[in-house]
Amino acid sequence: MKAAWIGFPREGDDYWSSIEAYAKLGYRGFEGEGQLSNGSFEENLARVKSLGLEILTVSTSVDDAAKDPHAIIERAKRVGAKRASIWWARAMSGHAETMADLEAEVSAMEKAAAEIAKEGIKLCFHNHHTEFMPQYGIPNTMDYMMENSRHLCLELDVAWANYGGVNPVDVLRQYQSRIAAVHMKDYLCPNTPEGKQDKPDFPIFTALGTGTMDLIAVLKYLHEINYDWVVYEQDTMRNLSAHESVTLSYLYMKETGLVE
Repeated sequence: MKAAWIGFPREGDDYWSSIEAYAKLGYRGFEGEGQLSNGSFEENLARVKSLGLEILTVSTSVDDAAKDPHAIIERAKRVGAKRASIWWARAMSGHAETMADLEAEVSAMEKAAAEIAKEGIKLCFHNHHTEFMPQYGIPNTMDYMMENSRHLCLELDVAWANYGGVNPVDVLRQYQSRIAAVHMKDYLCPNTPEGKQDKPDFPIFTALGTGTMDLIAVLKYLHEINYDWVVYEQDTMRNLSAHESVTLSYLYMKETGLVE
């Protein structure tokens, strides 16, 4: 499997020297369009490709995907991406009022996904933890989305899924044919004072291999099914700098022998 990243470099880091270092380390791609629009888009894109890096996905929202799926197709084709990713959805995350809101949201995403799929591009939904928890009187919104769509794919964030109470390997098995991307992420969940909830509102994210996630099980399963990419993500930094975390996380994956 090849490794990619998302969410780096961090603010304050020099963009080009950072991604050059990531490429030299062994990463082969990233998600999002980065800073391609800062200056000449075509020159920047050529510079990215000269580093041996691929752009795996472009970002979008439910509203934008529903309003103009062809604009997403054009953006994806411009950078050579095969995916477009919705990073958050109001009803899916439990922030809507009724089940009807969820039904409408899933329907809108599926309609856009069907249109975008005509051009060989997958529209994906990126999960957090609440999609795996009870909402609107149903067990979870993730199963509802997958059962009520056909073209819409899942970009599985393994740490958020785990934080939501599920085993990410089970999710991979259940929806294997519709998993378009996998975000590798690790976290710590410290004890909280007695009488409080047993988990903080927000996990303490950390470099791969330094948290509580069984990431080896995830990588082994992906290797078994001949999966092609894994994407390192870390929502917030812990003790290491961004560059240190990017380095450690890549080397952790490479040391397993399952990632190039």
